[in-house]
Amino acid sequence: MGSHLRLVLACVAVFTLVLASPVSASSSVVHDASGDSLSSHSYTDIGLAKVTDQVGTETLYFQQVLGGSIPAAPTGFTAYNWLIDTDGNGIANYVIVVRFCRHSLQAACVGDEWHWESALTNPATGQSIASFEFTIAGNVVKAFVAQSAIGSPSTFRWIAATRTSPASSGLPSVDLAPDLVGSSPVWAEFGR
Repeated sequence: MGSHLRLVLACVAVFTLVLASPVSASSSVVHDASGDSLSSHSYTDIGLAKVTDQVGTETLYFQQVLGGSIPAAPTGFTAYNWLIDTDGNGIANYVIVVRFCRHSLQAACVGDEWHWESALTNPATGQSIASFEFTIAGNVVKAFVAQSAIGSPSTFRWIAATRTSPASSGLPSVDLAPDLVGSSPVWAEFGR
């Protein structure tokens, strides 16, 4: 009877561990200092940025947690970006963008009315490659991008950024995570 009880308890312990295991295979998380955005809008101040491989979905989940709630209609252009370097040369091959825009301000933006949209872009040309699902709730932006859209790399480097003007304006991002060291970008590493 004692060995039967031990077997049952061992099975319960293993089952509990299986159920408690995370669904995500791997994540890369960057914490950023509060209050370091160049903008006065707290919804452009990155506190945390994350990239997660969602197991079994062939989807990468990108997240930014900001210093303040994101308004349904911010005062002008606003973008939440993740720059992706898939070949390790320190230059982004892709930019994942969730932005509040209109066509008359930014040519790549679809539609003349102010609205939220997503775009996977080629930073060399500014051309939109694809759109993807995203959510904005409170102070959190989430983007869900098919791994195949960026070539299904097993590893890549990334930087999260917020903007209050289109990249084509030549103005800098208002916050980065990780922050610059001097004037050089620091890339976070992601691997599956």
